[in-house]
Amino acid sequence: MEKYFKIITVVFFLVITISCSKDDEASELKTYPEENPLALYLEKSEFNQSTANHVDTLYSEQGFQFKPKVKGIMKAVTLKIPDNATNIRVTIWNADTHVIIKTITVPNVNANTEIRQEIEPLEMVPETRYSIVFNGNDYYERLRANGSEQNAPIDAGNVSIIYTVFVDGNSQNYPWPMQKKSYLGDISFVFQQTK
Repeated sequence: MEKYFKIITVVFFLVITISCSKDDEASELKTYPEENPLALYLEKSEFNQSTANHVDTLYSEQGFQFKPKVKGIMKAVTLKIPDNATNIRVTIWNADTHVIIKTITVPNVNANTEIRQEIEPLEMVPETRYSIVFNGNDYYERLRANGSEQNAPIDAGNVSIIYTVFVDGNSQNYPWPMQKKSYLGDISFVFQQTK
């Protein structure tokens, strides 16, 4: 009987030890903070020195091309414009292949108020360049005080912003990296590192 008691005691301690080690492994998984690269990009590029509001102008696709420096997910898009608007199209492109990855519709935007639109998490990898743009006729034009070009790329946390991008029209056409003297927006996203 004493032999069975010892075996049961050993098994009991093994079960507890294995259970504790699994709990320790779970607690070691790190959760990284969310990042929105736009504010840091505007500061480092100095495009936060002068802002002009454009309301009811010609439609265009506008935003920026970027590359994550670490593996992560895009959790949401953010948008701020100088006028009220509805059903604004936001497109995330693979900038290497010019293929649309995701299209999101932001249902309502109030003038001068940033809105955050949650999306199904979208995996982002450092080996790929992406573009995020919105289509609209209201936007902020952000410039350096002296009007000079930005030096690209600019690291904004775990995201490297390569160029601002733009193309005229209401169609969902790939925007080319044409803007070096301004940022037209404000479109951005919420990024969270996963590894």
